[in-house]
Amino acid sequence: MKKISILAAFVAASLTFTSCFTTGPGTTSSTGSDAGSVLGGILGQGGISQTGGDILGNIIGGLLTKGLTEQSIYGTWVYQSPEVRFESENLLAKAGGQVVAGNIERKLESYLTKVGIKKGVTTYTFNEDKTYAITTGGKIVSQGTYTFNAKSLTLKMQGTMGLLNQNCTVGMDGTNLCFLYDADKLLSVMNSVGSVLGQVSSGAGTVASVLGDNYKGMKVGLAMSKK
Repeated sequence: MKKISILAAFVAASLTFTSCFTTGPGTTSSTGSDAGSVLGGILGQGGISQTGGDILGNIIGGLLTKGLTEQSIYGTWVYQSPEVRFESENLLAKAGGQVVAGNIERKLESYLTKVGIKKGVTTYTFNEDKTYAITTGGKIVSQGTYTFNAKSLTLKMQGTMGLLNQNCTVGMDGTNLCFLYDADKLLSVMNSVGSVLGQVSSGAGTVASVLGDNYKGMKVGLAMSKK
């Protein structure tokens, strides 16, 4: 735990240092880029991954399998855990690294349980005829049609009567299929799930109340295993 605390302090200092080289909105000098690479190298070395978890494993790029096809998602998938990924190493560092990511996952798991999304109970089924169904506890939460874009790795679910429409990024974490959303979009969809199940009001959670303030540049979602 002491190593993680030291890491968090170093990351914060490094982020301050690299920000000095920003040349303008959306641009960074080569020096800043080099500093970011150095930061990435430090985060991944020195046995940190063995003591505090795989820190760079929280970068979204590690999930995006180029070979993922529509056929890859066919079948029934069972919810296992929340998933938190950052869009870049710098955003991961800004949020506080693996420690904060773990805290966010725990808060998200508690929230999902409240709205009825539970491990081993909630399922997503994708059929070859492009229809889908989401169930939890044997109750259908949403059903309709889906479209998978293999190039952008995005999944669009169009619910019957326009209910629970959703768009997400799809990736693989080992054998788990992961659905990742912008934080506010996931909470909006899950609040609607809670309303369908009658377990919680539509105002049950906001991004700030569930995830805090460090959610920009972060994707959150669900990790699912094949049934």
